[in-house]
Amino acid sequence: MVTGSWEPAGALNPAEEIPRFLAAAANDPVAVGLAPDEQKRLGGLMKLDAAAWAFAEQLTDEEVVTLIRFFTRAEMELPGWEAGKRSPVIPLVKILKSRDGFGADLRKWIKSNTDNRYLPNGSVL
Repeated sequence: MVTGSWEPAGALNPAEEIPRFLAAAANDPVAVGLAPDEQKRLGGLMKLDAAAWAFAEQLTDEEVVTLIRFFTRAEMELPGWEAGKRSPVIPLVKILKSRDGFGADLRKWIKSNTDNRYLPNGSVL
């Protein structure tokens, strides 16, 4: 007797979620922009390897800054989104730095909106 089939959840792809995150970033608090089931499902994006964020090279500086702000706030506001040294903010900041688009104002904003000691630059080693 067959009662159903199990299908594993698909791998999280941050590039597919960008429109949702950009829209959620407009809300204060961030949680307003993501339904509870989305919050739970998408929290795993916070701990992906830095290489998973390479697609962001194709985004505008403004979009990268919006994502940096979103992920900085999401880590503080959403349960299960804590990322430490694996935060997507770190590779996104590196992208901005490579374009000379990372300034002191954004660094100060990040530091004042997080308790993650690795932001914005990542681990020293």
